[in-house]
Amino acid sequence: MSNPIPILFFSDAVSASTGLARITRDIATRVHEFLPDKFRVGAIGYGGSGSSKYHFPQYSWTMNNEWVIHDLPEIWEDFAGDEPGIFMSVYDPHRMLWLARPETCSDRRVRSFLETKPFKKWGYFPIDATGPQDRLSCMLKECLIGYDRVLCYSAWSKQIVENTLGAKESKQRDLTWLPHGIDTNVFHRYSKVDYRRIFSEMAVGKKVEIEPDEFLVGIVATNQARKDYGLGLATCAEIAKERKLRLWIHTDALDRYWSIPYLLSDFGLSRGNFISLDNHPDEVMARLYSACDVTLGIGAGEGFGYPIFESLACGTPCVHGNYGGAPEHLPPELLVEPKAYRYEGVYGSVRPVYDPKDWAKKVLAAPQAKFPEYLGWNVNVRKWKEWFLKGVLCQPA
Repeated sequence: MSNPIPILFFSDAVSASTGLARITRDIATRVHEFLPDKFRVGAIGYGGSGSSKYHFPQYSWTMNNEWVIHDLPEIWEDFAGDEPGIFMSVYDPHRMLWLARPETCSDRRVRSFLETKPFKKWGYFPIDATGPQDRLSCMLKECLIGYDRVLCYSAWSKQIVENTLGAKESKQRDLTWLPHGIDTNVFHRYSKVDYRRIFSEMAVGKKVEIEPDEFLVGIVATNQARKDYGLGLATCAEIAKERKLRLWIHTDALDRYWSIPYLLSDFGLSRGNFISLDNHPDEVMARLYSACDVTLGIGAGEGFGYPIFESLACGTPCVHGNYGGAPEHLPPELLVEPKAYRYEGVYGSVRPVYDPKDWAKKVLAAPQAKFPEYLGWNVNVRKWKEWFLKGVLCQPA
């Protein structure tokens, strides 16, 4: 029997609280658990030094280290030595050009290391927007060409990548897609009445009763440009004209791209909100989702969208825009059609523009939506195992 192939995941730290961290630890821990005879797992992560909870080697990097570039030869030597293996990135393609195209790397020593091809390059790419003509920009195409295998989050993003690369290049990279999953052992329906009663204590430590006739709307999103808090709170202002509104916001910062306190004030929503900034365990988040009447998926383009499907798994419908990877798993009753599109940034990303009144109508009429069972890790882990095992056939002996 051959030795397990070293596979080193590169993303946010598996111990961190970001979506990319969660995706990486979900995949890495399952490869470590279910395929130990085929793969020897390790991880390089940003935003954390690792945790003994995960039983495989973990390395860290910081922005000061330019995407781990300068330490990569030593990390690979420590992890794999002279063994051929796999470097699997779970990052947007624009962050990975240095790996895909070593000639762009400013560090000559690292460039020489990468040019020896010490590992195969696999990428799981969180594409959340198309570019002009339903393709990605030239820089992103150059990155994708530098990979040996390309995996997408959704059928939507797979089509964009295929448009970008063409059929021949896509086939050479075994282009396909797999959604990551939701742990339905944790995220499932809890009693709305029970957790409304203690909701404020769990979220922010305030003892404020939520009345039975109050309509509780949840927003779970980081404070960044792509999460449209302006749209979300404009929608809530429209809802408040029809219902007695309560609002729960779970985020990582009140003031960054958006000033959430000022937005709440501008839309007349400053009173009676629950705002949580803590890194709640998944078990707590599941109870908070369950307490809501509806949640808002305010991302202006999602590769997948954890909060959307965590909410559904907890029995709470989530309204989301009809753009990106998430809509293919949602019923039309929960989708809002864009009014227009705009271009942004150096990559010419196309982003949707919505009318908050359209969102409010969808929210107020939102049905109880069923969670897509195939998104549960207990179901889709089989397809992930198949994808990794297929890759073994392409590895050197």
